[in-house]
Amino acid sequence: MLLIATLATVMAQVGPVLAVVAARPRVVIATDFPDPDVIQAGSTVFAYSTSSSAGTVPVASAPSASGPWTIRRDALPTRPSWATEEGGFWAPDVSRRADGQYLMYFTAPSAATTPTRMCVGAALSSGPLGPFRPIGNGPLVCDPSEGGDIDPASFVDTGEERYLLYKNDGNALNNGTPSIIWLQEVQADGITFVGPRRELIRNDRPDESGVIEAPVLIKRPTQYVLLYSGGPYCGDTYFTGYAVSPSLAAPFSKSDRPLMTTETLGGAVRGPGGADVLGERVFFHGWVGKCPGNGARWTYTADLGWTNDHPVLR
Repeated sequence: MLLIATLATVMAQVGPVLAVVAARPRVVIATDFPDPDVIQAGSTVFAYSTSSSAGTVPVASAPSASGPWTIRRDALPTRPSWATEEGGFWAPDVSRRADGQYLMYFTAPSAATTPTRMCVGAALSSGPLGPFRPIGNGPLVCDPSEGGDIDPASFVDTGEERYLLYKNDGNALNNGTPSIIWLQEVQADGITFVGPRRELIRNDRPDESGVIEAPVLIKRPTQYVLLYSGGPYCGDTYFTGYAVSPSLAAPFSKSDRPLMTTETLGGAVRGPGGADVLGERVFFHGWVGKCPGNGARWTYTADLGWTNDHPVLR
């Protein structure tokens, strides 16, 4: 097991300048752990990330959201039969179903598409550490004509209605196909679709450079809040924005100001994105080192507050 460096260790390694600017937000996993998805099970907090040297879907745990975090194992050690032997798995999402099973959504390269496209799959486990076992002989969502489908996320509404969010990867086609965040209702099992999907937002702003992804949906007392990442993921222009709507049936409106950018965080985090929310905290990744190249995306956390049901960093 690899014990992740605490903030104090990181400060000692990178020096006083970074230590000062990184005091808020804080590093919690100082190794490559991108697109963090964070849940709490009992008294333990678990986090899952995009593929890295730690596994296909690395899982880490901590006694509290602030840490200390320990990378435990590969939560998805067996690739699904429909996925290629090569290629990483992106942006996992884990939630607990009503039957007590843990459901993982993930993005994997499909062997059935030419050229290879990323598609959304699912896996089950009796516990949050796994091992998760793939469900079925094919992906849940896979449409090569829309660029493939990536970045799944689960959402359970106040009436216990369950939904799957994901993005069609239109920007992978380079032909003007839009990238859209979709909302698909599912049954309690999380894998049986109910009715048609519905568009929430699409890539229609200049600062997004054609890219929106990494959806996370939150229910507040007066409205729904959709966090998303925008811009090229490899660089300082990647950001976390949000959109709001009074109803899942109504249009979502993007905020004029993003929640997090490299600039608004004072350069303490480069390209803050891939966010997830647990209670009063937001978790996200940022680049350390060169991208592309030998860089890594560390996981950070910051206190999340609300002003008139709009998210703010505290």
